Amino acid sequence: MKSALMLAGALAVFAGSACAGGTYESYDAFYAAQPGTVFGDPVKFDAGVVYSGADGQGVQTELRTTLGAKAVRVALADDRITVNGKTYRYASAATLPGEHPADFPPQSADVFLAARTNAHRAVLCVQGDSNGSGEADRHKQIYLLINPLAPTDHATFLHLPSLFSSCRAVLATKDGESILPMNSYMFDDAQESRVGLLVSYYTFEDRRFAPTLDEIRLRFTRPESPFEFSIEGKK
Repeated sequence: MKSALMLAGALAVFAGSACAGGTYESYDAFYAAQPGTVFGDPVKFDAGVVYSGADGQGVQTELRTTLGAKAVRVALADDRITVNGKTYRYASAATLPGEHPADFPPQSADVFLAARTNAHRAVLCVQGDSNGSGEADRHKQIYLLINPLAPTDHATFLHLPSLFSSCRAVLATKDGESILPMNSYMFDDAQESRVGLLVSYYTFEDRRFAPTLDEIRLRFTRPESPFEFSIEGKK
C-alpha cells in the first residue's frame, strides 16, 4: 500500500498540471507524460529474423539485443515469448478479472526493455496488434515480464488490460513496484454515448492485482471519438 500512496501523490501532481497542457491525440503521448514512466521507444535490435516455425505453427520472430551488459535473445511466436531459452506462454500470464490473454502475430510485435535501476527492477514488455474487426484498433495485446533474465520461478509474467493500452503505460513507484492502468469507458448521463475514459491504476502484489485507489478521467473532445482527448481530472 506504500507504493499505492506514492503513486497517488505523483498522479495528483500530474493530473493537476496536465489539465492546462491542452489536448492529446495519442495515448502514447499521454502515458509518456506521466511520472515514473518505465519504457521509452521500442528496442532497436542488433539482429532480427522472421521465419516459419519448424513445428509448423506459423511465423516466428527472433531478435537479439542487450540488457545492461548481458546478451538477450527474444523469440516470439503467436502464443508465447522465449527469453534466453525460457518460455512464457501468453495463456499462463496473470491477468485482471474480465481480461483475457490472447495470441497475436509476432510480425506486429514491439519489444521494450528497461534495465534495473534504483527506481525499478529489470523489465521486458511486448505488445502486438489484436486480431479482429470493428474496434480492434483500440486494443493491444500487452505482456509484461518482470526480472526477465532471472530463473522462471523468480520472474513475474503479467497480461495488461488491452483497451487503449501500451507498454509505455507501465509506471514504477519510488520503491520499485510496477503500476499499470486498466481503462474503461465513461458514458453520458443517458448511458448512451461514450464520452471519456477512466484510467484506474493497479499494482501486482502477493501474486494478485490490487487497486492503487487512484484514477484519472480523460474526456473525449467529441463523444464516441476517443482519439482526441484532454485530462478532466483525478477521481
